[in-house]
Amino acid sequence: MSLSLTMAWRNIGRNRRRSAITGSAVAFALFFAISLRSFQLGIYEHMVDTLVGGISGYIQVSDSAYWPAQNIDLAIPENPQWKKTLENDNRIKSVRPRLTGFALLSSEKESSVAQWIGVDFEQEDTAFWKNRLRSGNFNPNLKKNIPVWLGKRLAEGLNVDVGDTIVGLGQGYQGGMANDLLIVAGTLALGNPELEKRAAVLRFNDAQEFSGAYGMWGSVLITPYQKEKSLSLSSQLSSELKLEGASWSSWEERMPELKQIIQADSAGGVVVLFILYTVISFGLLGTMIMLASERRREFTMQIALGVKRSVLAKVVLIEALLVGAFGSVFGIILGRSLAYYLHLNPPRLLGDAALAMENMGWEPVLPPSLDWSITFTHTAIVICIVLLVSLWPVLTVYKSSAINR
Repeated sequence: MSLSLTMAWRNIGRNRRRSAITGSAVAFALFFAISLRSFQLGIYEHMVDTLVGGISGYIQVSDSAYWPAQNIDLAIPENPQWKKTLENDNRIKSVRPRLTGFALLSSEKESSVAQWIGVDFEQEDTAFWKNRLRSGNFNPNLKKNIPVWLGKRLAEGLNVDVGDTIVGLGQGYQGGMANDLLIVAGTLALGNPELEKRAAVLRFNDAQEFSGAYGMWGSVLITPYQKEKSLSLSSQLSSELKLEGASWSSWEERMPELKQIIQADSAGGVVVLFILYTVISFGLLGTMIMLASERRREFTMQIALGVKRSVLAKVVLIEALLVGAFGSVFGIILGRSLAYYLHLNPPRLLGDAALAMENMGWEPVLPPSLDWSITFTHTAIVICIVLLVSLWPVLTVYKSSAINR
C-alpha cells in the first residue's frame, strides 16, 4: 500500500496542470453544492424558527380543540410535577407554558386587535427574547401597572413608544372580562411581519391576572434537542407522559401547509444539484478519459516490466482519491467560509422580492444554515463521483496489452 501511495503521489506531481484542473472541478462542485444547500436549508430553518420556535412550539401540548382558534376557555390546569418530569427528560431542551388570548389595544385615537401572549421569561430562552428586543428592557420598574412588549409594527400602528400607556380590553377566562391599563415596556422584532402587527407579550403571571385564568396553561411548548424528529418524538411522549385533558401535536401536524411548501421547494433544489453534479461528472469523466489516453503507453510499459495490473489499478484509484480529497478540502473551506460570513451578515432582499416574502409572513432575509451534515453529505457525493469516473482509467489499465503496438 505504501508503494502504491508513493507512486500515486508522484504521478499527481508529474502533471500538475491536469491535477489542478481535476481538483478545481471537485472544489467548484462542492463549493456550489454547499453554498446552494446551505442557503436553501437555512431559509427553511428561518421560516420554521420564526413561525414555530418562539411562538407555537415544535411540540405543543394543549386541549385537542385549542389549535388553531387558541381560545382561552380551552386552557388546561397547571401540573408542575408533570412539567418537571418533562424537563428532566434528556430528549427535551426546554418546556415553556404559555397563555394566549385576544384583546383590543387602544392609545388615544389609534386602536388595533392584538393577540396577547403570556410568557414566563425566567423559564424561557432569554437569548431568544433579548435578540428580538428593539427598544426598552425586560426589567421595567413598575409597581402597579402591567408591562407589555409590543411587536414593532403594532407599536408603530398604535403610535406609541416605551413608557406610553395603552388600554387593553378583551374576553377573559370562562366569560370574564379582561381589561387593564398596560405600560409599553419595549418593542420586539419577531422576524414575522404578521406577528409584529398583532403580537403583545405579557409576563405569564400578568397574563393570568389580566384574563382571570389563575392556575391555567393555554398550552405548553416543548423544544426537543433533535428538532427534525419532533413528529416522532411527539408520538412517543404522548404515550409516555400523558397529561389529563391534553393532546400532543408536532408543528408538522399543526402546519401541514408549511411542511408542504418546504418539501416542494426542497425538491426543486435537489433537481438543481442533480444538474450541477451531472455537469461536473461529465467534466471529470472527460479529464479521466484524457488521463487514460495520455498514459496508455505508460501503462503498457509498466505491465511489460512486470508491474501487476491490480497494482496499477490501485495507483490510479489512489490518485483520483487524493485529487478528490484535496479538491474537497478547498471546496469545504470556500463553502463553509461563505456560509459562515453570510450567517453573521445575512443578505436582505429589497423591492418586490422583499415585499413578496413579507406577504408570505417572513422577514426578507436569507440566512444560510451552518449544519455540518450538509458538508459531510455533499463531500461524500463528490468523492463517490470521483471514484466512479476513475473506473475509466482502471478499465484502461486492464485493457492495455503488454506490447505497445
